[in-house]
Amino acid sequence: MKRRTRIIAVVVVLLLAVALALVFRPSPLAVETAPIRRGHLQEIVEEEGKTRMHDHFVLAATVTGQLRRVDLHAGDRVQSGQPVAWIDPTPIDPRQRAVLEARLHAALAVQQQADALAGRSQAEYKQTKDDLARGQELFKQGIISKEAIDKAVTLEQVTSKQLQAATSGAQSAAYQVEEAKSALLVYQEGRSELPTAVLSPVDGRILKLIEQSERVVSPGTPIVEIGYSPRLEVVSDFLTRDAVRIKPGMAAKITDWGGDTPIPVRVRLVEPGAFTKISALGVEEQRVNVICDFEGDPQALQDAYHVEVQVILWDAANVLLVPSSAVFRSGNEWSVFTVRNGKAHSSPIQIGHRGQSQWEVIGGLQAEDLVITHPSAGVRDGVRVRIHS
Repeated sequence: MKRRTRIIAVVVVLLLAVALALVFRPSPLAVETAPIRRGHLQEIVEEEGKTRMHDHFVLAATVTGQLRRVDLHAGDRVQSGQPVAWIDPTPIDPRQRAVLEARLHAALAVQQQADALAGRSQAEYKQTKDDLARGQELFKQGIISKEAIDKAVTLEQVTSKQLQAATSGAQSAAYQVEEAKSALLVYQEGRSELPTAVLSPVDGRILKLIEQSERVVSPGTPIVEIGYSPRLEVVSDFLTRDAVRIKPGMAAKITDWGGDTPIPVRVRLVEPGAFTKISALGVEEQRVNVICDFEGDPQALQDAYHVEVQVILWDAANVLLVPSSAVFRSGNEWSVFTVRNGKAHSSPIQIGHRGQSQWEVIGGLQAEDLVITHPSAGVRDGVRVRIHS
């Protein structure tokens, strides 16, 4: 009887201990989870930018005289060769004639240089166009890779843009020569009373009227600024550590410009020189300008409009993705908390490319694994958890 009584007492004590442990043990932590899925991922870098017309022309007075009131206004369209301002010249002395002759010689030298650059750009474009045609034939025969033909296409597009810019520069230089000749011509004997015109070098729009009212001007006085409308581009300054990963030909897009859908653009140039810029927090940053061209219609964007520029550094489909909010540093490794059998388990993982809210997983997780997003300080390895619904 004594032995049975002791056994019953021990059992009662054990049951009471178990009951107390169940009553006072910590309740499971409520956590939010997300499953590991496969999907599409883009790695991007983003900065603020603004649009600008590729070619800006500041038209200046070519002679000394009385500037007539300019009848045009900002936003007006002008045609190539159209007079935008008129100047009634004052009589010239020998010294002014020498200055005008020197200006004509300088304009001729600039024209010669611009024509040479246009010829060079024409030859480069023809060469890249021929290379692209040969590459397409070789690609059809399976001799070269898709990457090689894509590079040839990008190079052909770049040289085409360079040829357009060089041709525009040559045209502008030709108009400068004509202006210099006109300035010298109006001062020839018996013609000093004739007004001289300030001509638009390209088809474009008036961006700014620097001088609109009548006044006496001297040669070189800025009067009107004109933008070449068809060559709208986007410039944004990126941190140098991001700019080193950006290459010409990369796809990009314009967001936060006022429309509903992003506008596709493509990187044309990463400028070779950086500059120092003070951030909003007063920190000195080294930045470099990245220039992008529109691939289609720039919508309603005009010169100096604010936009957000997203350059796509890497793009892939069917990638194993983990929410960035689930990843944390554990020593020298990246880790996540997975949920198995109602408990949290710390699991080291290997990270690849990083998107805005999703990261690529290249090791340590499998599809359909559950990971804890935004783990709190109370989540530790082996802690019981409850999935918050």
